[in-house]
Amino acid sequence: MGYKELLNTNKMPYLDTDRFTHMKDDILSERYYSNYIDYKLVPNIEELAKDIDYIKEEQINYPHKYIMFNFPENYYPDLEIKEYLEKEGFKFSRHIVFTNQFSNLKLSQKDIGSITIEELHASDFSDYLDLKYQQSLVYGEDFAKQMLVYNRMHLPEKGSRIYVAKDGEKLVGDVTAWEYGEYIEIDDFSLIEDYRGKGIGSALQRTAAQYFKKLILVSEEENRDMYEHQGYQEAAYYWNALKSDNPSFSEN
Repeated sequence: MGYKELLNTNKMPYLDTDRFTHMKDDILSERYYSNYIDYKLVPNIEELAKDIDYIKEEQINYPHKYIMFNFPENYYPDLEIKEYLEKEGFKFSRHIVFTNQFSNLKLSQKDIGSITIEELHASDFSDYLDLKYQQSLVYGEDFAKQMLVYNRMHLPEKGSRIYVAKDGEKLVGDVTAWEYGEYIEIDDFSLIEDYRGKGIGSALQRTAAQYFKKLILVSEEENRDMYEHQGYQEAAYYWNALKSDNPSFSEN
């Protein structure tokens, strides 16, 4: 099983074919990572054109028009595919799967003072929803509102735990940890800007991973230096192609 396949084991596909898996969630119509095609096999140009038309029809009632494709693990898009999709208005980005043994990581040991790290309690849930809403606004108000409704109904999701950093009663950071056998995935990590660089992010990771041997996470290329500094090692990668009419064009 590849790393990308492993990280999809908690997801329920809308459609599963020999060529691809289609993830779709009408409730989260603004969220790219709930609505995309994940290719098992490299498509040819004719198949790409057919898949573009298929997604357009499937998402015809979505407020914003977008299409997202994830290519197979460790495949670099060839020139023909790249030129075709770029002509169609897609932008490419490289996503890296980082892993390592928990014991090998070089997480900061800074004293975080009065900051506490704990699993999310029901008493903090309302404040947590507000924290996530504020974080989501960078992708637009429509997206933030959808995520607020979804989070209120579904969090924490099966197979995951949420950990928060608190300064007194104020939530200043969070991370979601997904369990995959001996791996724990570090996902949706965030920290209020004034609290960065103080070892709090490392403390969140240590707490989330304390009962697991291995950590895994997915990040874009621009964050490589930060994660390699912490001891993570590249284990795989995959390319993503996204076309969107959303003025806040960014991967969400």
